[in-house]
Amino acid sequence: MTMEDRNRIWTTGHTNLGYFSENLQQQALPLQRQQTPGNLSLLATPIVANGSANGVGNANGHGQSAALESAQSKHVPFQGPAPILVGVQSRFRRHYYHKVVLGGLTALVIALLIAIIVISVTLKKSSSICRSKECIRTAASLIYAMDEQTDPCEDFYKFTCGRWANEHPRPDSVTSNDWFRERQAHIMRLVRDFLRSNITNAEPEAVGKAKTMYRGCMDTNLLDKRDLEPLVGYLVRFGLPILPSALNLTLSSNSKFSAEATNDSSFNWLDSLVTIKRHLSMDLIIGFDVFPDPFNRTLNRIALGTPETDSAFPFNKDDSHKMLRKIHRKTIFMQNSDEEDDNEDNRESEEEEAARKTSTGMTAYLHYVRKVIEKYLLYVDPYVNQEDATLGITELVKQGVRVARKVHALKEEAENSTKPSKNPADDIVYISLQDLQNQTDKNIAPKTLPIWAKYMELILKGTKHASNIQLTRNLTIITSPADILYLQRVVEYLEETPTSHIESYLWLSTLEELVLHTTSSMRLLHSEYMKLAIGTEGSTPRSLHCANGVNSLFGMAVSYVLADDRFVEEKLPRVQRMLSDIRRSFDRLVKSTTWMDAATKRKTIQKSAEMKSFIGYPTWLQNATALNAFYEGAETNATTHLENLINFVHWQMMEKLNEMDKPEPIGWATSPSNVNAFHTFQSNAITVPIAILQYPFYDLGLEALNYGSIGTILGHELTHGFDDSGRRFDRFGNMVEWWSNKTIDEYINRTECFVDQYSSYHLADIDEYIDGELTLGENIADNGGMREAFYAYRLYVKEMGRERAKLPGLEHYSHEQLFFISFGNLWCETYTPAASRYALSDSHCPGQMRLRGVLSNSEEFARTFKCASGSAMNPSQPKCRIW
Repeated sequence: MTMEDRNRIWTTGHTNLGYFSENLQQQALPLQRQQTPGNLSLLATPIVANGSANGVGNANGHGQSAALESAQSKHVPFQGPAPILVGVQSRFRRHYYHKVVLGGLTALVIALLIAIIVISVTLKKSSSICRSKECIRTAASLIYAMDEQTDPCEDFYKFTCGRWANEHPRPDSVTSNDWFRERQAHIMRLVRDFLRSNITNAEPEAVGKAKTMYRGCMDTNLLDKRDLEPLVGYLVRFGLPILPSALNLTLSSNSKFSAEATNDSSFNWLDSLVTIKRHLSMDLIIGFDVFPDPFNRTLNRIALGTPETDSAFPFNKDDSHKMLRKIHRKTIFMQNSDEEDDNEDNRESEEEEAARKTSTGMTAYLHYVRKVIEKYLLYVDPYVNQEDATLGITELVKQGVRVARKVHALKEEAENSTKPSKNPADDIVYISLQDLQNQTDKNIAPKTLPIWAKYMELILKGTKHASNIQLTRNLTIITSPADILYLQRVVEYLEETPTSHIESYLWLSTLEELVLHTTSSMRLLHSEYMKLAIGTEGSTPRSLHCANGVNSLFGMAVSYVLADDRFVEEKLPRVQRMLSDIRRSFDRLVKSTTWMDAATKRKTIQKSAEMKSFIGYPTWLQNATALNAFYEGAETNATTHLENLINFVHWQMMEKLNEMDKPEPIGWATSPSNVNAFHTFQSNAITVPIAILQYPFYDLGLEALNYGSIGTILGHELTHGFDDSGRRFDRFGNMVEWWSNKTIDEYINRTECFVDQYSSYHLADIDEYIDGELTLGENIADNGGMREAFYAYRLYVKEMGRERAKLPGLEHYSHEQLFFISFGNLWCETYTPAASRYALSDSHCPGQMRLRGVLSNSEEFARTFKCASGSAMNPSQPKCRIW
């Protein structure tokens, strides 16, 4: 287990990882559907919605009028002879007249009775159609997404999502689109409008800080005016030269930075590496983090090991940027640095060779980096010799890429050389800094510095722990065999590598991270790079880009706009009731298992009972004092955008280091503005933000639909506590073996079924297969979550009564069928081949495979849709099931 692994193993699991598309209109759409007998107004004419709290509407509009109009337009067949007879009073004529009148009256009564019956039946059937605005909106959305010509037993994804992409086109600025992304875009528009509004004294100070950061991000004229000066200032602050030595250039006397360049001190890679970590939270060469001890969450531990690869800045964390970095890593590391021959001076340059041998993404990257450095050089010295600069840039990139490749290779070698244990707990190593130093010195002593004690002194500088030398030198850290092997080898590599090469790597990495937050011309270069590398045609509007970034940093302050007392009074109790139903459903499924022993069942149910839930938003969010205290020490300025970002990240890092001697509080895993849900293993808690408690995940009109959507998400998060990682943590959030050995063996046997099943799923558009091992935890959560939600809905029906209202236009489906249709609609998506390849490295399967995997394992689905054994959605082989 490496430090990267622990994000999934030790921290959180979530439903999914969206933005930037127009919202579906939230009104009844002009559905072109055939009328159903007895429903004379069914979506063919406008419907006046007068919905009730339970989602059953009253037909007070056109539905009743149409029925009455239809009945009143019927002609009673009364054509009996009635001539006027004058003067003759015969008994025959009187008798005949009486018969005619009696017959006419009888016919009239019969006609009236028929009309009454027709009206009664029509009104009864009409009243069984849910006409609330929620039902009408949901019905319209489902109908326009579905392809009802497809047999649901053959391809349920196409049945529920076959036309979704037509109604939800992918924005040019992204490579994929789904419901999560669309609704996040909706939230971001709300956030943007809020951040645009004036700063007032009535709002908490923290909200004003967020709005100030947004203004700094939006002032592109000022960013262009300041040019690259803030960037140069930070390079110097981080101990990096204005001109890396690999460029072999000297600033002219006309450069405004010539004095600073003259004062450049000798480069110290350890000082620079730690300073970058403290200010950008970016791992370069050495991975560092602080998190709860997996065996005792009341203690925090410092971890050292392989470097994380995520970006430091939240502005660089959207899916497109993540995909770009992943493609970049795959291409830049294709060539093995061990095969390089530095003695061949005349050979093809490494840059050109990489561009020739690797993908379009690598070619695009090298072009982008060259252009960025060229613009940088022209800024720091307009009189730079262009020919010399071209040669220098080639050498700088060559050195930086070489170090990057070697670090990556050492990381892979360490992971491949140390086979992970079946139990991740066995891979956790506690070691003192001195012992780590001894391990490191095996091959390089006495040349090396006491690197680890020095590293810790530098990183704790300025914190309340800085003066505690005893803590620093005798500190026990947490790591793993793979991490120790990596640290040994990387220090050996650093010892024998020219300092200029390490400098080039740190300089390029920092430049790439910061340059996006400078001028318009630099951002344009990056947009062109993304277009070539991953195929995006447009860029995200600046206003949404800034809103998203501010939300990532000031998430709680930004969520102030989402806090709503009505949510607490009306929606929160209903969601809590649903979660309670799902928890009871899970407990019943556990009790019914035959592979768990009684003691393990009891402990599992106890963990479920004690699982904490954070739903909507924290109660303190509307308390100005509490919200201000949450961001105390974080400062922003509308005229210093780059400084705002770096200062905030630095503040977060210092807060983490200062508080590392205190237990990590159990609380919200994310801000309320995040359209997602999370499970935190070490807190035994789930977080369900208010942002996901909206259409199309909730408020769908019928409880069958709600349980099929948000209910399955709640079940998914609950089940994460018992997936292949979550089951290792007890009810207190500590990693202990709390299941019996026999139960563990039975569990592992069942997980192998899931691995084999999902590994057989083929993505035809890219000719690749799903990684069943990588996606195991999410697949267990998907399968368990759906089943728990299904039986939770049955509990709801048993206790609250059957839902009688039908969904307009979809009356021919039962409520349990609507449950599955709602579940299927949840995973509708569209994506480019590049996004599909990127998804292969994600712990979540693509939506189509998530749906196929869950439903083909579901006997409940097969019964509900009457799918024959052997059909695609009800395969004849044994079904995979844990819960």
